[in-house]
Amino acid sequence: MLTSDQKILATIAHIGILFGAPILAPLIIYLLSEDSFIRVQAREALFFQGAMVVATVISAVLTFVLIGFAFLAVIGPLSIIAAIVATVKVWNDYDFSYPITGKWARRL
Repeated sequence: MLTSDQKILATIAHIGILFGAPILAPLIIYLLSEDSFIRVQAREALFFQGAMVVATVISAVLTFVLIGFAFLAVIGPLSIIAAIVATVKVWNDYDFSYPITGKWARRL
């Protein structure tokens, strides 16, 4: 059973994209927290949102050949929906891991 502090900090780490801080929110929580669950969740969020930022930059460059528009149309909603799913899972006492970047985040 997670404490309310663990739920709140993990939620803020995952949902930072809605506040315009997809990298900054999980990074600050990761650096300041000493709790292992919160640090793992913040690292997961940091890796996933970092990958989404990189994918957005690559897609923006690809807009010159028009395929980038399709990628941008997928990346934006994917980032938000995944963050909301992660938030709901963590709030319900589940140790959430993102499908692709989660393996890398857990190894470090």
